[in-house]
Amino acid sequence: MTAADFTNLHLQYKSTQAEGEVPAVIEHDFADGRMVDHYFVTPSAAFWQDEGVAQLDAVAGISFLQQAPGEPWKILVHEPAMIREVVFDLAEAEFQKMLADSGVTLPG
Repeated sequence: MTAADFTNLHLQYKSTQAEGEVPAVIEHDFADGRMVDHYFVTPSAAFWQDEGVAQLDAVAGISFLQQAPGEPWKILVHEPAMIREVVFDLAEAEFQKMLADSGVTLPG
């Protein structure tokens, strides 16, 4: 997955979920601790066509998890029953591009 696979990233508390958007969580580290923010994001057609995602009954949410500063982010795709997950790596530079393209700035 790349930054191009996720568009229209915006905070949930500032908006409502639009058609085609999926609830998303970004869990990340910063100088004073760990933060979790809730967003909506629009996955690309390539995301939905991915073999692992296509095998899910539905997608209830996407989690972007920071492993360590500078390391790839993990993308977890959640099924409504939370029984199966599809996990992707997203390079730090790609994650930062996705944020920048959406006008999102994380505390640092």
